[in-house]
Amino acid sequence: MAKTSERRAAILAAAHTCFWRNGIRRTAIEDVAREAGVAKGTVYLYFASKEELFSTLASELCDASLNAVHAALAARGSLTRRLAGALDAKIGHFHRLLAGTPHAAELLESTAAMAERSFKELDAAFHHAIDRALADAKIGGDARARAELRDVILAAGYGTARQAELRNETSPEVYRARLQLHLDLLLGSAERARAAKPRAARARSRAAR
Repeated sequence: MAKTSERRAAILAAAHTCFWRNGIRRTAIEDVAREAGVAKGTVYLYFASKEELFSTLASELCDASLNAVHAALAARGSLTRRLAGALDAKIGHFHRLLAGTPHAAELLESTAAMAERSFKELDAAFHHAIDRALADAKIGGDARARAELRDVILAAGYGTARQAELRNETSPEVYRARLQLHLDLLLGSAERARAAKPRAARARSRAAR
C-alpha cells in the first residue's frame, strides 16, 4: 500500500513538473512517465487520462492550500499576522505557482475546464475560514458586515500579490510582511468605525430628547 501511494505521488509530482514546464497541450502521458521513471502503462494504472491527471493534481494542490490556511489561522500571533499567513497560503501561493511557469494562461484555462469544482470548493472553504477568524476575534460586526470586511481583506491579498508580481518578488516572507501592514491599517480602521457607531447613536438619542 505504501509503495502504491508513493508511486501515485511520484506520478503527480512528475505531472506537475511537466505541465509547468511544457504546458498541458504539449505534455503527453509518455512525458509524465519518463519524468516519474515509470512505464507509460503504469501511469494508466492510476489515471485514465491526462485530463484526470491534471484535475487530480489541481485537487491535491487545493487540499494542501486549505490545510495551510487552517494551520496559519491556528498559529500563535496577532490576528493580522495569522490572516496574512492564511492569505499567503492561498492567494500568495497560487500567484507564485503561476509566476513560475510561462504557461500560466493555459493552466488557468485548463483549471476552468477541468478543475473548476476543486477551486470553487477551495474558495468557499477559504472564505468561511476567514469569516470564522473574524467572528472569533469579534471583528466586523454581524455576518453581513464580516462578509464585506472579508471581501476587502481578500482584495488586499490579491492587490499585494499583484504588486509582488510586478516587482518580480517571490519571497513569501516579504508578501506576508507587506500584507500584514495593510491588514493592520484595514482592521484598525474597521474597529474604529465600529466603535464610533454606538457613540453616534447615543449622541443622536441625546439630541432628540
